[in-house]
Amino acid sequence: MNIIFSFAVIAYTYATVYGNVYFHAKNPINEWWSNTIIYQVYPRSFKDSNNDGIGDLKGIIQKLDHFTDLGIETLWVGPLFKSPMDDMGYDVEDFYMIDPVFGTMDDFEELVFEMNKRNLKLIIDFIPNHSSYKCKWFDKSIKQEGKYSDYYIWRDASNQDELSNSSITPKPPNNWLSDLGGPAWTWNQQRNQFYFHQFGKEQPDFDLRNPDVKLQLLDVMEFWMYKGISGFRFDAVDYLYEKVSLLDEPFLPEKSNSTEYKDLDHIYTRNQPENIIIILEWRAFMDNYTKSKNKSVSSLMATEAYSNFNILMQYYGNSTIPGSQIPFNLALVKSQKDENVVESIDTIIKYWLADLPENAVANWVMENHDNLRISSKFGALTVPMFTALKLALPGIEVTYYGFEIGMEDNMYLRAEQVTDTIFVATSKLSRTRDYERCPMQWDNSINGGFTKEKKPWLPVNPNYYKLNVESQKKIPTSNYNFYKKMSQLRKTKTLKNGDLQTYNITKSIYILKRSLLEHESYIVVTNFGSETETVILSNVIYDVKDELFVYLGSENSEYSTGSKVSTVSTEYPLQLRPQSVVVLTDKYIEPESPSNNASSCTESSLKCISFICVFVLSIWFL
Repeated sequence: MNIIFSFAVIAYTYATVYGNVYFHAKNPINEWWSNTIIYQVYPRSFKDSNNDGIGDLKGIIQKLDHFTDLGIETLWVGPLFKSPMDDMGYDVEDFYMIDPVFGTMDDFEELVFEMNKRNLKLIIDFIPNHSSYKCKWFDKSIKQEGKYSDYYIWRDASNQDELSNSSITPKPPNNWLSDLGGPAWTWNQQRNQFYFHQFGKEQPDFDLRNPDVKLQLLDVMEFWMYKGISGFRFDAVDYLYEKVSLLDEPFLPEKSNSTEYKDLDHIYTRNQPENIIIILEWRAFMDNYTKSKNKSVSSLMATEAYSNFNILMQYYGNSTIPGSQIPFNLALVKSQKDENVVESIDTIIKYWLADLPENAVANWVMENHDNLRISSKFGALTVPMFTALKLALPGIEVTYYGFEIGMEDNMYLRAEQVTDTIFVATSKLSRTRDYERCPMQWDNSINGGFTKEKKPWLPVNPNYYKLNVESQKKIPTSNYNFYKKMSQLRKTKTLKNGDLQTYNITKSIYILKRSLLEHESYIVVTNFGSETETVILSNVIYDVKDELFVYLGSENSEYSTGSKVSTVSTEYPLQLRPQSVVVLTDKYIEPESPSNNASSCTESSLKCISFICVFVLSIWFL
């Protein structure tokens, strides 16, 4: 049975056809964000302008033309607020101040100004769950000064009555654990109570049930919206509220008395109903602020929660009370190499599109600052494959810096080079997030053009000499140019507003088709397998034309723009090499002219022949 959705951005009909996805789009309304590419800038690693080894705001300004060249419309930058950097900025000391390592408020305002000149939108990280323990609000809370007394979650020890005896050790109020490992409660001797922290002990949780805290966070939001940003990415929203009852969380089956976070069922500390309610309140605040300032474009709310599909869909809100426009779809981030990749991708697409509520648009995230890069997880050859897939899907796409060139995690860090100490010291994972946070590779100069400082804050991947932006710009078949051409394709009406069909035909071959009545169609065919596959597309897609043209092929596909492929014949069918992708269209594509390299080679050959002829004639006349 078909399920019909009608919503403001695009109305869709979703159905399953022979086990695959059919997603029908109609009545588009063009919000600025509804088909945008959001590029995540990790500021420490993007570009260093003052050669102190750390990326900064002026460095981002220097590289703004990089985004316009790629067709990027929206930058997500952060975290930027003043911080002791125990968790690299996700522990905020002052919510109203740019951390000096990134620059000044003048630099931030210049960034907004220069982005506006290029019609780029800026969203920044906002961390509403906690602050740094060095935040002045926390200091005042310890001292129980006025309204700040209950800004954070303070509780007595479970053996508080016994603490008059100095030899007695305070016991936490319950068995709640930190997501990073260890107890979620830390004793403060000065206040004589425990404070709660979902993450590191350096990151005490706000008490969001306190009206003063909620007003304080709204004030922070207004401060930055006044500065000219277009929205926020709200961090870790699945942790915002906890049950006031403080009951012990139950153990998962056969995990009795474990002290591992993963072995508890977090029914009291994760995904509480109040999390959804406050997101709806924040969205209303942002919309009201935008209207009050007579802004011509809406503000954007993105939210991060590693939650199940059914919970994430609630963050969207509904047509009456809207919520987050982008509850990040992080399922693809969590996909593992040992899974059936084709089946995993298809399942994620299917469930996300099937469950979309009214007034919603899909989004796709494959990499971020907390997880391994695609190239390291699935292999370097898969980068154009995932580029084609995620940029061809309907809705919003999120690109992590460096993906456009296929950057790989720097796994060569020595122990003394690791900076992610809060994660490494307490994490349940035996790795550091520094691997995926190493500096951007701009060219083949020292440190990949990121900085002239001998030692950047993290070492640049040693492969920067060949894997960098400037080198790839010169190679027509590079990841950079593949990404750029797919970004251009997203501007077509077909990819903005067209139907989607997927075909999961084998464990190796996965196909997306985008089509729109009276417009050209595009078909993305990927081979995730280890063998060359022959695909007779008419056996899979019933309404396909007999002959298609190659819009784009990955470097290893052996297909160039304008090549013809038969969908019915065995004379010149699609033969796809392993770990390759082609994008086909039923619109005539002019075949590629010989490459500049070939032209140069021909020109050089002619010059060489001419020189030999002149030399021979000279000898003859002598």
